[in-house]
Amino acid sequence: MQSGNLWQVLGLCLLLVGAWAQDDTEQKPYEVSISGNSVELTCPRDFENGIQWKRNNEKMKGHNEKYLFLDDFSEMENSGYYQCLATEGNTEAAHTLYLKARVCKNCIEVNLLEVATIIVVDICVTLGLLLLVYYWSKSRKAKATPMTRGAGAGGRPRGQNRERPPPVPNPDYEPIRKGQRDLYAGLNQRGV
Repeated sequence: MQSGNLWQVLGLCLLLVGAWAQDDTEQKPYEVSISGNSVELTCPRDFENGIQWKRNNEKMKGHNEKYLFLDDFSEMENSGYYQCLATEGNTEAAHTLYLKARVCKNCIEVNLLEVATIIVVDICVTLGLLLLVYYWSKSRKAKATPMTRGAGAGGRPRGQNRERPPPVPNPDYEPIRKGQRDLYAGLNQRGV
């Protein structure tokens, strides 16, 4: 075998061994359940011996099961690093999780189907009101009597009285006579 092929086969074997070793070290994720103002943590592995729980590297007394229940959880007091650990033979296996959760007493859990139903009902009610107002205003418009405009709206009457002469001009707005032009000549001058 040539030395180039030998190095390729050796490199492939090393990659396979490295990938095989990584598969064993994968950790299952923690399960975290929040309901009301309580939090439940589930250790990702089943240990034969008892499980010890730690919070911020301090052992929690009275918690030796796979599940850790935290009643009256407070975001400020109870947030931190949680570990479930056990000794298997001579080794100690630990899984670490940083937990920061916001809980409330009066919260209601709503699933996706309920949210979708609320949105669809809201849209249907809105469209129903829109159609109701549209048909109500349309029927009112049909029953209303047409309004005619007088001489003040536009200066001319419309309709049947088209041949009526224009109104007499107001004497306050008479045209400027030839002799009075120099009196008003300086009023509309711009700063030149």
